[in-house]
Amino acid sequence: MNLQFLGGATEVGSLGLVVRDQGRMLLFDYGMTPSDPPSYPRPAPTNVDLAVLSHAHLDHSGMTPLLSRLPRARLIATPVTIAVADLLTKDALKVARLEGYLAPYTPADIRSLHARFTAVDRHATFRHHGVEVEFAPAGHIPGATMSIYRGEKDIAFTGDLQTLPTHLVGGAEPIECDVLVMESTYAGRDHPDRAETERRFRDKIAETVERGGTAIVPAFAVGRAQEVLMALASSGFETYLDGMARAVNEIYAAAPEYLADARKFRRAMERVHVVEHPGDRARALREGEVIVTTGGMLDGGPVLYYVGERYRDPKSSIYLTGFQVEGSNGRRLMDEGTLEIDGTVIRPECEIQKFDFSAHAGHSDLVRFAKESRAETVVLMHGDHREALREALEGFTRVILPENGKAFDV
Repeated sequence: MNLQFLGGATEVGSLGLVVRDQGRMLLFDYGMTPSDPPSYPRPAPTNVDLAVLSHAHLDHSGMTPLLSRLPRARLIATPVTIAVADLLTKDALKVARLEGYLAPYTPADIRSLHARFTAVDRHATFRHHGVEVEFAPAGHIPGATMSIYRGEKDIAFTGDLQTLPTHLVGGAEPIECDVLVMESTYAGRDHPDRAETERRFRDKIAETVERGGTAIVPAFAVGRAQEVLMALASSGFETYLDGMARAVNEIYAAAPEYLADARKFRRAMERVHVVEHPGDRARALREGEVIVTTGGMLDGGPVLYYVGERYRDPKSSIYLTGFQVEGSNGRRLMDEGTLEIDGTVIRPECEIQKFDFSAHAGHSDLVRFAKESRAETVVLMHGDHREALREALEGFTRVILPENGKAFDV
């Protein structure tokens, strides 16, 4: 069996894995990195038989519309992933147009992709022309799956992985396989206790409210915004939600079986004031105590309006809740205390702090997951500190650190 990463082997982003086995060719994920400017993986082979999409985040799904141009490729994913990926790829085109980037695909490609997709439940097995792929929940976000390809060897591909339960989803369980292709985003780093993080987060918002400020919470539309809103559900704060997360909420609400507690989710969303129109934003600033808004890395979206209105206010705060990729406005804010809005560099006077709401497994959980899979080979991908995981696993199993573009056998 031969594997080759088109991207995402040595970095978090642009993930794509080609598996060649017994005359078949499979592609696992095909994403882009939504940096400024975006970066993309290598072109997918034209003779892909089956593409498997683990979940909807752009670094995994962002280039899938190009697969509609391939002569025979079919795609499989959960129905939730298909619906959310459609939202995100359309938004990526919008961002490209607004920012002046050359878009890698067209609206017609996105429409054509629908005919190629087959929806598969998160516990189901897909069989087609001798190819067998089994799905299992990956944690991370609703609809996210690990996939097990039953070929010459059983290969498990984790996509993004979370082993601990969150407000939104349960944790992933280890799956026995011959080869484990595992993400390593948090190799060498463990997360702080989630309950303690949420307590500190609510306490800091309370401090902001008590001094008369507004807490602006940039959050990714898919998964993170919902997790934050559920963490705030019983706080009593006047909370507003703006951006694409509104549409994602509707998709999640329509698929309650993909949520850890659909009733808890519904009740949390009912407590939130939703910004329906741009004119509602002034009301959110006037009446809101917390504004949860996209985009999560401050590179675009409604968050820039709110920051632009409050950055001179030392009573207000900006509380980051997600990973800030190198080159993003959010990373610049963390590292330098500045960010750019409409071509102007500003230095916010409000409080800035980051909270770890990560939906990825930490180092210790990744080690435990890999060992319990009993894989003879572990391939570490989608991370820039993979050596720490290799050191923890060496002596227990064979560990491979692949490079983008370089094929290797397992």
